[in-house]
Amino acid sequence: MVTSIIQYEELLSRLGRRTPAVDAALNRAKEVRASYRHIAYIAGALTGYADDVKQRYETVSRTLAQTGQPGDWFGYAPHLHGTDPVAHPKVTANEVRDIDFLYAVLVADFHINFLSPVAHGNAVEEGWAEMAGIRVLYAVPQGFTASRIVRGMHNVSATVTYQDFEADGLPKIVKAAKHLAARR
Repeated sequence: MVTSIIQYEELLSRLGRRTPAVDAALNRAKEVRASYRHIAYIAGALTGYADDVKQRYETVSRTLAQTGQPGDWFGYAPHLHGTDPVAHPKVTANEVRDIDFLYAVLVADFHINFLSPVAHGNAVEEGWAEMAGIRVLYAVPQGFTASRIVRGMHNVSATVTYQDFEADGLPKIVKAAKHLAARR
């Protein structure tokens, strides 16, 4: 398995998968990894979902950035950094896969994974995280039940349930993220 950004860059070169979008992501990933103490990969449904769903990921990213001192926290939400299906329609499926793998596996210290609404992409990202030994925090609305295979992943550190994302979900997620970062 590839364990560094440099190794991944070399692998993508050998596979002929280096494109301008991927190269920009590789360069930014090196900057992010060098600039922040705690990096969370924020996963959740994007394709076919309205802005209010995506807004939760942005809110977590922004709130983490305001936590602690400058340079402490970076929350990577894929749609904010070049792979949103609406904002970046010319980014190919291969590029999305390669960029999201980069951040999910080689840059992130841990994941915050919104399981509702259900999406294929964040299930894949959870699988990558388990294989790489990256801890995951699930975020789900109260009453939501994920499949047993997802609930049984080895790397799940905690599940935050909430009635209202802004009112009780966000504070719980930030508290759990701080706990995960402290266990690093």
